[in-house]
Amino acid sequence: MKNLIISFSLLCLIAALIFTFQTFAVTQGISVVSQSGQSFYLYKDYHSLVIGVGNYDKWPNLPNAGKDTREVSRFFKRIGFHVTLVTDPTSQELKNSFNTFVQKSCQETDRGIVIYYTGNGETQTLVDGTKLGWIIPRNCPLLRQDPQEFTRMAISTKTIEGYVSQIRSRHVIIFFDTSFSGETFSIEPPMLETIGKYSVLPVRQYIIAGGENEPVPDKSVFKRFLLKGLQGDADVIKDSYITGSELGVYLSKQVVRNTRGRQHPQYGKIGCPDAECGDFIFKVEEIIPDTGRLFVRTDPKDARVRILNIRPRFQQGIELAPGKYHVEVSKAGYITEKEWIKIELGEEKRMTVHLRKLGDTFVNSLGMKFVFIRPGDFIMGSPQEEDYALAGKKEHRVILEKGYFMQTTEVTVGQFRRFVKATGYNTEGETTGGCWVRSKTGAWKKDKASTWKNPKSWVTAQFPQTDAHPVTCVSWKDAQAFIRWLNRKEEMTYELPTEAEWEYACRAGTTTPFAFGNCLSTDQANYGGTGPYFSDCSHVYRINRKRPLPVASLASNPWGLFDMHGNVAEWCRDWLGAYPQEPVTNPKGPSSSADKVIRGGHWFTEADGCRSAKRGSFPPGSASDVIGFRLVMRPLH
Repeated sequence: MKNLIISFSLLCLIAALIFTFQTFAVTQGISVVSQSGQSFYLYKDYHSLVIGVGNYDKWPNLPNAGKDTREVSRFFKRIGFHVTLVTDPTSQELKNSFNTFVQKSCQETDRGIVIYYTGNGETQTLVDGTKLGWIIPRNCPLLRQDPQEFTRMAISTKTIEGYVSQIRSRHVIIFFDTSFSGETFSIEPPMLETIGKYSVLPVRQYIIAGGENEPVPDKSVFKRFLLKGLQGDADVIKDSYITGSELGVYLSKQVVRNTRGRQHPQYGKIGCPDAECGDFIFKVEEIIPDTGRLFVRTDPKDARVRILNIRPRFQQGIELAPGKYHVEVSKAGYITEKEWIKIELGEEKRMTVHLRKLGDTFVNSLGMKFVFIRPGDFIMGSPQEEDYALAGKKEHRVILEKGYFMQTTEVTVGQFRRFVKATGYNTEGETTGGCWVRSKTGAWKKDKASTWKNPKSWVTAQFPQTDAHPVTCVSWKDAQAFIRWLNRKEEMTYELPTEAEWEYACRAGTTTPFAFGNCLSTDQANYGGTGPYFSDCSHVYRINRKRPLPVASLASNPWGLFDMHGNVAEWCRDWLGAYPQEPVTNPKGPSSSADKVIRGGHWFTEADGCRSAKRGSFPPGSASDVIGFRLVMRPLH
């Protein structure tokens, strides 16, 4: 054995002298400087073959293999490599790729050759008990199901050794991001050696991500530390170069540690006496990444994260090209959050998203408070004792299958003002001749000077309109413009309530004319006439305020909603139409009509106009100083 070691060292010394003589006149290309100060010519360039197989016909698919292959390819290109990329090859395509790469790119002696494979691997036990490793093309069958076809289509380590033997380039290193064992390759512990005259001699090195019976996870730890190591982490000797042996030491340590001992990389050299003296060498250079990474921390921790404007699934640290991304975080029982974020070149973007639990209430960024209305069923419409003119308003059962959040008050002047300030929006009352107001004689007129900023019909020095008043003089179309803006701002789903949703929430589980009972007191609601004609309620009528009040000035109904009776009438989503005769589920009204439904009565109507079942209507392009709106928000389940 001692004589063998002396002979091998002498062989390496002779080879080093020959190589020094052959390259003495070379002045261009890549050189290395040893710690003793000697300069050695290395390569004129690097070439790499990058192979990834993730979409298999019969083997388990590896969804991340394609991503890893592209990432490795991009990395090699950034550090100046000439890259040949092969994805999801068949058996013949894989063999052709090896043959073509070897013959076209590997015949220059002063060239560094890197081969990277990620995909499934297999270990076969031969008749004599020896092991043979295989890499698997896309269309290869399983070994246990069709051994003959498997050995015809898969590529063994013996075949790879045959390809490597045809390579004339001095330095070759192969990375197998898979797991197998095979006695064709000589496995040995990596040893750290400083760069010297032997380092530039021929070598064929390899590193396998894991051994037999050590399945490599689809989310590759090996690939992550390979790229991290080549960016400088693997420079254990700190000489600004990374050798194949240094990578072997570094990957063995990091992969074992980060897989908690479940994966043990194998390092070695392909057995060829003339190609075991040297060491593959990478020069450490500052690498500016061409992508960024995104990390999203969520509360609760098991919330789902999606990036809505790309196809790949989110995973922590996902690589993203510079640009804008629409991030969604969701979980059942919580309000979904969406946010546009920007990724810069090389940035590691970290964001934290706290989801709000779907409880009874929530408040949005405009200070609009919402209460959750649980699903249920009710009798919608007017009983005969409430309304003798029942045409199109007959009682019928309605089933609402999904809960929704309803704004506890009407939209206020202040909330609408923020929309106008942000968008410069002009309401239809401002652009089409004003809004409809009540004149002193009680007649309706369209007043050009009356707008949402100043309804005029009730505003006086003694009673000015404030930001807390319900906004009026807004048409149904104006309400839709406000909703579109709010949906973009909040990235949620706001709408006007359907007529059925409005009445269900107004009744709040009651079957009486009002949520407060058979009578409606002016202490409970702001309306302007006497009590309803169908019952004796005159004793509860105490005051005619002749103007709207700031929202939530009076009592809420049993479900926490204010001003569902009186104050201002409210736009609903539906077109006006006759009610159905049969029970209905989640009704949305007719597809078209002349008017949109309004509900709730207002500050100078009589109490009858404020009943839970009372219907009104108005053209969607018109505005009135007695009509406002409130919103619903629909949670994603």
